[in-house]
Amino acid sequence: MREVYLDIIGVDGSKQYGCNLCSMLLGEAVLLDAGSASMLSGSQQQNVEMVLLTHAHLDHVLELGFMIDATVAIRDEPLRVMGSRACLEIVRKHYMNDLIWPDFSRIKTTSGPTLVYEEMEDRKWFQLPGGISAWAEPVCHGAGARGFIFRTSTGSMLHTGDTGPTFSIWKKAAEIDDLRIILAEISFPDSREDTAIASNHLTPSLLEVELNKLDRPDIPVYAFHLKPWDRHEIEKDVARRFRDRVVILRRGDRLEF
Repeated sequence: MREVYLDIIGVDGSKQYGCNLCSMLLGEAVLLDAGSASMLSGSQQQNVEMVLLTHAHLDHVLELGFMIDATVAIRDEPLRVMGSRACLEIVRKHYMNDLIWPDFSRIKTTSGPTLVYEEMEDRKWFQLPGGISAWAEPVCHGAGARGFIFRTSTGSMLHTGDTGPTFSIWKKAAEIDDLRIILAEISFPDSREDTAIASNHLTPSLLEVELNKLDRPDIPVYAFHLKPWDRHEIEKDVARRFRDRVVILRRGDRLEF
């Protein structure tokens, strides 16, 4: 079977010149978070059938509205937006509300609604377009945050989403025999651990504690969501603590699993 790829469209933990907020293309049909959705080409945006949201913080949903706006006239089917109940409620109430942005779920074309919301169930496998199964696990962060395990016929991948120290997602990952990749957030350097804890994020030292919960040192780890102004210090902390095991993701990278 052909491996599934994850293309990194945006990976930064905030906005600054030259940075792109979190968006990752899972195969051709699933966009994981929409912080930089407009960085996709027109044909790529048209091919996306579902936007899967880790949570509703602005850096992860910012360009969802622009993506819908750009593709409304060329879609044959509604864009599916999936997330936890809390996440979708925030998007509907505070973003797609006919005040901040049009409520595209109420805008219809000859093909039906422009957008449909789909609430996912926690701790149950569900199907995504492209033959991918997903498991949603609550993590330690706000705005309805979830981490994911993605499973294909050739292997599985863990994506922590935005999170502080947590437990259950590592417990579930320990059950996955064919886990091939870990994507883990690192938002702050070790010197700002108090800020990370207060905002439910990780530092390199905190991530080390998290990885010890899984105790699978053979699995490569890819870090994302670095605050741009702290990037250099985070890179030094990562190199000192993990050597080559943890790789910091950049826009344009592709992972296969």
